[in-house]
Amino acid sequence: MELTVFEGEQPVGTLQITPDGLFYDIACELTKSRERIRRVFVGQKWKSEYLGIPDAAGKLRTRLPKNRLPDGIGFAVAASIPRGQWLPWRGEADGVPIAEGYIRPSQDGIDLLLPPQEAVKLPAWAQYMHTETMFGRELLLLTLLPDGTLPEIKTERGEQTDEENSCDSVDDSLPADDAPDDGVGGEGREADRADL
Repeated sequence: MELTVFEGEQPVGTLQITPDGLFYDIACELTKSRERIRRVFVGQKWKSEYLGIPDAAGKLRTRLPKNRLPDGIGFAVAASIPRGQWLPWRGEADGVPIAEGYIRPSQDGIDLLLPPQEAVKLPAWAQYMHTETMFGRELLLLTLLPDGTLPEIKTERGEQTDEENSCDSVDDSLPADDAPDDGVGGEGREADRADL
């Protein structure tokens, strides 16, 4: 299997993955901006695993135990951030594709750091994000539930919903439209014909 290695939204190389028993045999080649040191990560859903640093030619060969990513490898990213608590990530948050983000486990679930251009893709959740300065940039932090879902929003009536504008508040006392061909509208009115 071959994956494109991304740095943000830019493709910077390729990753070849070959299953080998209990391991993934991985060959990575970065083709762009090789003069900078980058770390390569792979992941699936809400997990990200560090692979290593490619050599001066942009090549990296390594093996990763399959039990680290039992659902397979779904993304590959290169990042120049130092290795630490935060792991580069790309995927989907609430069904929205995110090209660049950083994740780390937290007590309540998963912390997700997003650059502003990615955070605007989740406008309904802006009120739950707060600004953090990390890696010399202003990023927005959002805490997700352990399964990677966004927290539920409390409505004004205290109900929980996963949508910003719930349709629960529609007034049921409003009259419904008249049925077609009910005779309302008088003779000669084409709008009351059932076939229109």
